Formats: sequence, structure tokens, C-alpha cells
Amino acid sequence: MIKSVKNFFLEFEKTQKVFILSVLASVFFISCDYAIIRPASTSIFLSNFSSRAFPYCWILSVPFNLLVVYLYNKFLPIIGCLKTFFVFVFSIIFVNTLTGLLVSRMPSIIFFQFIFKDLYILLAFKQVWSMIHTTINTHRAKLLYGFMFGIGGIGSVLGGMISGFFAVQIKSTNLFFLSIPIYLLVFLFYLKALKNSSASKQDFIKLESEKSSNSKKGFSLIKRSPYLISILLIVISMQIATAFIDYQFNVYLEKSIPNVDLRTSFTGKLTSVINLISTSFQFFGGFLLINILGFKKSHLSVPLFLAFNSIVFLLFPSFRMATYSFTSIKALDYSFFGIIREMLYIPLKTDEKYKAKVIIDVFAYRSAKAFASLFLIFIQDATGLNVIILISIMSMLIYFIWTRVVTLMFKKHPEVLRN
Repeated sequence: MIKSVKNFFLEFEKTQKVFILSVLASVFFISCDYAIIRPASTSIFLSNFSSRAFPYCWILSVPFNLLVVYLYNKFLPIIGCLKTFFVFVFSIIFVNTLTGLLVSRMPSIIFFQFIFKDLYILLAFKQVWSMIHTTINTHRAKLLYGFMFGIGGIGSVLGGMISGFFAVQIKSTNLFFLSIPIYLLVFLFYLKALKNSSASKQDFIKLESEKSSNSKKGFSLIKRSPYLISILLIVISMQIATAFIDYQFNVYLEKSIPNVDLRTSFTGKLTSVINLISTSFQFFGGFLLINILGFKKSHLSVPLFLAFNSIVFLLFPSFRMATYSFTSIKALDYSFFGIIREMLYIPLKTDEKYKAKVIIDVFAYRSAKAFASLFLIFIQDATGLNVIILISIMSMLIYFIWTRVVTLMFKKHPEVLRN
């Protein structure tokens, strides 16, 4: 493996080596920052709004995300990638610093920061990937993709350890200030990568104009393809299940650890564990498990494993089981499920891979969480029923539908491969 990595880097010219190392450093620090900020943000949010506010936050994030992405796509071709990234980095530092300074006196600011944190991590990676696509050819970009995930995972482990072991000593609110040095480093490495890349203002104008036309055609491609609809349903199923278990875990977390700094510390350590598991799968376990089970059984194993977790939770509902379920689904989503999901796109035509994939990977993720939130709001505010028990029951229904979709999809899979 070490020899393969060495040969991979020897293929590149000096400027491309500098570019790759700068990109990997950017990814490392972006992931590290998110692993520090997310536990602090979640913990403070629970203290000020409680877990009941999560669904409202997830619903509001959809129009906010659409607005920011629209503005991003509009101004990127006008001012160029460097100025856009500078504004982007300044916004992150400004929002997180303001949160650290004012959250104790103005608790409502954490509501905005909680939504913003999940958006800026996506846009950060989006801009890094735009540079890669304009500099490295498709074959090499696929190899670099694995390195990026692995280095990002290591950064997340480090970030989780920082928030996990230092939150009590330096306080959760002070963790937000760490975004200042971290994102200054991200900007410096991004600038270094940009100077050694093929990216230019014209590249991004072309890229964004293509994306605007692709988004409309992407919906029609999905509508005409039963196979793409199956992929869409699988992605939606995973995200609804993740939203349910995320909510379930945070309900128990809020009750079990009322102290905000201890809660941040626990969540930070848990983040490190999740990312350590997912990184191990990305480097070693994922493809080994696929080779043992096969492609179809690998897809079936995910909902069946999660269904087993839901049954165990129904029998033994506790904070420990909620933590285990949360860790399992997050680690699977970041690693094994991510690998087998991406493999589903391999037999598709070129326009389906680019145009339809964007819709599924971006639109489906946000919409699924919004649908899950509407259900959670209904059962917690309108019915008065036991939310935790209903979540487990609904999750079981989702896993059953997911399993049926996979079974039906693989009946069509050989046909797609032949075509």
C-alpha cells in the first residue's frame, strides 16, 4: 500500500505535487474545525433550545441553504474563486467569533450558527473539489478522492479529541475562537493550491454555467430512470433514518448530561470515535467487506443491521443504546454506505453521473431531513405520543422499504450494466 501511494505521487509534476499536498492540508483543517465546532454548537443549542427545536432548525436550513448556494453560484463567476473563498472564510471566522463572544448574552445566535455550520462545511469541500476537477484528470482525481477522505478523517479525529479533552477546561464557548487560526491556515493552503492549479475565473464561469443547465435536466433524467429513482430512494431512506436517530440520541444526551461543557466533551470524544471507525473503513474495511459479502448483500446489510439496532433499542431503551445506534449509523454513513452508494453510479451514462448525481447528493440530503423534521414536529406537538418509541417504529418501516428498494433494484442492475 505504501508503495502504491509513493508511485501515485511520483506520477505528478512538481507543481501538481505542491497542489495535492496543499489540497490535502486544506481538507485536514476543514475537517478538524468542523469536529471542534459541531460538538460545541450542538451542546450549547441543546442548553438554550432543547432537542425539541432540532426539527424546526432542520426545516429552516433548507431555504437558507438554497439562498446561500444561489448567491454563491451567482457571484463566483463574477468575482472569481479566490475572492469568493476569502469572503467565505471571513464569514466563517466572523460568525463563529461572534457566537463565542455573544452566545452567553444573546443565546438566539446559536440557532443561526447551528444552521450555518452544516452549510459551510459543504461549501468548503465544494470549492476544494472545483479546483481538483480543473487541475487533475478524472482518473487521478478518483485516486485523490480516497486520500482526501482519509486525511479528512484524521483531521476529524484530531478535532474531536480537542473538543473532547479540552471543552471542560477552556469552556465550550471558547472553542469557537479556534476557527480563527484554523481557517486562516485553510485559506493559506487554498491560496497555495490555487497558485499551483489550472483553475481560473474562466474555468469557474464555464463550470457554473454548466451546473445551472444540468440542474434542470437532472430532474428529468431521474424521472425517466427507475434505476436512478432507486438510488434516490436509498439515499432518502438513509438520511431520514439518520435524522431520526440523531434526534433520538440528542433527546437522551440532553437528559443524561445537563452540563454544557461536559456534554461538549462527551460529544467531542464520540466524534473522534465515529471518525476513527469511518476512517478505518475508508482505508481498509469497506472494500474488504464488499468482497466478502458481494455488492447486493453489502447494500442489504446496511438496512438489516440498522433494523437490528432498532429492535435492540426497543427492547432496551437507554442512553447507552441511543449512543451506540447514533455511532453506528454515522460511521456507516461516512464510510461503508458512502462507498457502496458511490459504486451504484459506476454503470450510469456520463450525463446521469454528473447531472442526476448532483440532484440526488445535494437535493435529496436536505429534503429528506426536512421531511423527517415535519414528522417529528407532528408527533411531538400534535399527538402527545412517545416520540422515542415512535421513532424506532418508523425507522423499522423505513428499513423495510429500503430493503425492498434494494431487492427490486438489483433485478434491474444487470440490465443497467449491459446497457
